[in-house]
Amino acid sequence: MSLVELGCWSCIALVVYAYALYPLILAVLARFVPRRTRRDGPRPRSVSIVLAVFNEEQVLARRLEELAELLAASEIDGEIIVVSDGSTDGSADIAREFVWHAPVRVLEMAVNRGKAAALNHGCAAARHEVIVFADARQTWTEQTLPRLLDNFADPTVGAVGGDLVLEKQPGVMAGVNLYWRYEKWLRKRESRVHSTVGVSGSISAVRQELFQSIPPGTLLDDVYWPLQVAMQGRRVVHESRAIALDRLPAQASDEFRRKVRTLSGNYQLVALLPEALLPWRNPIWFQFVSHKLLRLAVPWALLTLLVLTALVPTAGYRLLLAAQLSCYLLGVLGIRRASAGRSRLLGAAGSFLILNAAAWLAFWVWLSGRAHSSWCKVAYDLPPRRLEPAEETLSGECGTLFGVPESDALPVLQASTTGK
Repeated sequence: MSLVELGCWSCIALVVYAYALYPLILAVLARFVPRRTRRDGPRPRSVSIVLAVFNEEQVLARRLEELAELLAASEIDGEIIVVSDGSTDGSADIAREFVWHAPVRVLEMAVNRGKAAALNHGCAAARHEVIVFADARQTWTEQTLPRLLDNFADPTVGAVGGDLVLEKQPGVMAGVNLYWRYEKWLRKRESRVHSTVGVSGSISAVRQELFQSIPPGTLLDDVYWPLQVAMQGRRVVHESRAIALDRLPAQASDEFRRKVRTLSGNYQLVALLPEALLPWRNPIWFQFVSHKLLRLAVPWALLTLLVLTALVPTAGYRLLLAAQLSCYLLGVLGIRRASAGRSRLLGAAGSFLILNAAAWLAFWVWLSGRAHSSWCKVAYDLPPRRLEPAEETLSGECGTLFGVPESDALPVLQASTTGK
């Protein structure tokens, strides 16, 4: 075998491992050597919900009322800390209106310093034993908060990530949704083996004593602090029953910018937390490298494979080259809204192309030091009252919203659309 052929098969092996073999290994480990989460210990007695906002006046009142109602229904002592990260609209004023009839505290930062700094500010002010993180845009089902907190009955659990469920959308965004379902499948299996690598920042919780300050400017705060929890010897688990409802951006270009920013954050994370690369320091080193770092290498492997197969003048490699070009053509067609809307395959191919193009560009964005400007705030529409299910129902029944049983989801969606 020549060096060119060896390079081809090495690239294929990397891609296959990242997207197929690693999930298979996880599935086997989760099936035969699972690590259970105990539910028979004492639950947390108090909770601080930290909500970092920047110019969220359109949705903040609805969100605060929802969180206050969920906190009251949980019958647990708690507070809601709103950190206005240099907002220039009426966000802080809206939050202050709740101080008189809900357990809300408002912290104002004079200038916009980024989400990491806002979270640090809120967590430093938190008074209770568990800190819950939320965002302004999403809605939570009625049982989300108690289901998050149930996991802390296990003393080995240091943090919990909830389940972010997205509205079904057509075309290439359907492919993005499919990828997100795959991502959550990985998190669930990682959680059963030991710990998931990251959580969704819009629905997660951590024991206060385990939260460590996030370096200002950190893009992936919801990967940085969970890694710190795992490196302190505690587990980070995924709770599928704690559900937040959300939707994707309407435009594929917005999703592309979001992915560039997120993947740039993975490069930044290695620079901020190099000890995560050491197996003797990081108990989830295998998951971190396989799940996060090898994803960054996949676009380089795909590009290298494309070039190398063009250099081998045999029929087999010519066929492999033609197969690659055909897949990329499907991806380009999948990005076009009209084409993607007619085929799930095209939507998935378009999503895969967007993901890997973003991963390739993310390296250069990070290297140039422009990661902070790689993404700007995207305007999301408020959820309508009824939504097409994006995922299979959790209970196996029909009649779902966002893939969530309608009895759980509808009250929350009604509240979000009536101004509550």
